[in-house]
Amino acid sequence: MYPTCLVTFLIAALLPFAAADQVQREGQDDNLNPHMDVEVQKNDPPPGAAHFTDCATLYPLLYWTSSVQDGVFPIKPAASSDHFDVFCDMTTDGGGWTVIQKRSDGRLNFVRNWADYKDGFGRVQGEHWLGLDKIRNLTSQNSYELYVELGDWEDNFAHAKYSTFSIGDESSDYTLHIGGYSGDAGDSMEYHNGMKFSATDRDNDESSTYHCAQKFSGGWWHNRCVYSALNGPYYQPENYHGSDTGLGVYWSQWKGGYYSLKATKMMVRPRNYIRNL
Repeated sequence: MYPTCLVTFLIAALLPFAAADQVQREGQDDNLNPHMDVEVQKNDPPPGAAHFTDCATLYPLLYWTSSVQDGVFPIKPAASSDHFDVFCDMTTDGGGWTVIQKRSDGRLNFVRNWADYKDGFGRVQGEHWLGLDKIRNLTSQNSYELYVELGDWEDNFAHAKYSTFSIGDESSDYTLHIGGYSGDAGDSMEYHNGMKFSATDRDNDESSTYHCAQKFSGGWWHNRCVYSALNGPYYQPENYHGSDTGLGVYWSQWKGGYYSLKATKMMVRPRNYIRNL
C-alpha cells in the first residue's frame, strides 16, 4: 500500500509522538492543544500527519514495522483543515481505535459549556473530550463503529460496542446516530439515538421538566434525560452517596440506577477495519 521509502519516512516522523505518550500529564485542565509537549508545540506538523485520517489508517504501518503500540499520533480527517493529535488504542479488540473520550481519575472538570464540548478539552494522554467538531469530522468520512469501555471501583470492566455511530454537524446540534449493540455492559445508548447534544448552556433535550445537562452536570445526547451520562460529575467512593448525590458517571444497564463509575473510554474506528493484513 505504501512505498518502502514512504513507510520509512513516516515512521521516523510519527514514532516520537507515541514515545511522548509514556509521560502522563493529566493534572492540568486545558483545552486540547496541538500537542502536550511544549517544545513539540512549536514545531511544524510532521509530514506524515496528512497520510492518516484516523488511527485505523495508521495501524497497517505500525503492523508492518512490528511497532504496534498505544500512543499519541497526529491525524487529519478528510473534512479537517489541519491535523490534530489523538490517542490511538492499538490493542483493544483488534486495535485501530481513535479515542474520543476518556475518564480515569476525576482530575478534569467535565461540567462545561457548549463551546468547550464543541472544541474539546483535556489532554489526549489522559482525561479528555476530543470535541464534537473533531468527532463529526472523523465519523463523516466513513461508516464508523463505537466501543465504550467501562470500569467500576471493584476493578471490574465491561464494554458496549455499537456497529453504527456518527453525529451530525453543528447545524443539527450534533445529532447522535447509533445502533447495533453488542457486549456485556448492556445497551444504555439506544435511548439516546436521534437526540441532539446538550450542554449546561444549551438545552436541546426532550424533557419538559428538566434542563438535563444542568441537572446531571455534563454535556451529552440527552433525551428525557439519561440512561447513560459518561460526562457527568466524577465522584470518589467516599464522596458518593447514591440518590442523595446524583447519577455521576453513569451507565444504567451495567451498574444500575445509582453507581458512579471509576473509568470510561469511548473510541471509534471504521466498520470495514481489518486487523490482519
